[in-house]
Amino acid sequence: MALVTSGNWQQSLWPGIDSWFNDSYEEHSEEFSLIFKRRSSNRQFEQTVGQSLLGLAAVKQQGDPITYDDTQQTYINQYNHAVYALGCIITLEAYKDNQYNLDALSSKPKALAFSMRQTKEHVGANVLNRAFNTSYTMGSSSDALPLCSAAHLNGPYGANASNLITASDLSETTLEDALVAIMQATDPRGNKIGIMPECLVVAPANNFNAARILESTGQNDSANNAANILRSHSSLPDGYKVNHYLTDTDAWFVTTSVNAKSEGLICYDAWAMEFGQDNDFDTFNMKVKAFERYSFGWDDWRCIWGSAGA
Repeated sequence: MALVTSGNWQQSLWPGIDSWFNDSYEEHSEEFSLIFKRRSSNRQFEQTVGQSLLGLAAVKQQGDPITYDDTQQTYINQYNHAVYALGCIITLEAYKDNQYNLDALSSKPKALAFSMRQTKEHVGANVLNRAFNTSYTMGSSSDALPLCSAAHLNGPYGANASNLITASDLSETTLEDALVAIMQATDPRGNKIGIMPECLVVAPANNFNAARILESTGQNDSANNAANILRSHSSLPDGYKVNHYLTDTDAWFVTTSVNAKSEGLICYDAWAMEFGQDNDFDTFNMKVKAFERYSFGWDDWRCIWGSAGA
């Protein structure tokens, strides 16, 4: 069991230290909520169910009855909420003998809250980090595929559908190909649907590349006197966002209007972050803790198209 004793903080036992550093750093603004839509929950888990629509109409010959079609549920997604918790145990001696107002030896260290916020960012980003990994699918989904796949079940009626961009590094050409694929998306019955690209999501290594592609006045990386069509047509109305918790430096994603209407990437907040403190009767050790319960996942995979990079 991890225990903070006086030995962990020997220099804190006597005066004379001019300053202590590394007690805190500036944080990135919250990033998961820029791409995940938040919902609340008071249950152990939540389920969402897809549904099919109707197919195309058929010609009705004179005197013949009309054709009837049916609708049904498609795949089921299950969000299993997990409790994330972290604590710190500080001996009474370490707490009382320190000669400085050290946050690390306080009754509610700021580092604990920082770690909890970092954890939530990592858990959220892992939905994208694992988007191409067949070991990570949504709970009880009959789709049983990762977030980005070329073989999604397009309902019980038609051929498979894809939200997987051919493995390629981000460029003007590959981004245009992704936007075209999004605009050709279909519903579970194969009907053309009007979902539109919304936002490009990249890792920090692609920050400047994304800026050049989307924000240049002229065509990117070209001597041609041509306009930047992606910019002039507002092809990505929300521009691009850098997620500092993406682990694959060349993976990139495009969110769609399905995500914008809260039917795509989802974060369920079950328990808000809470802090606690107590003292052990026998040892006098001070225990501080923080915990939170939540889950991340997705409803409709049409919320995002992704490429693992070259």
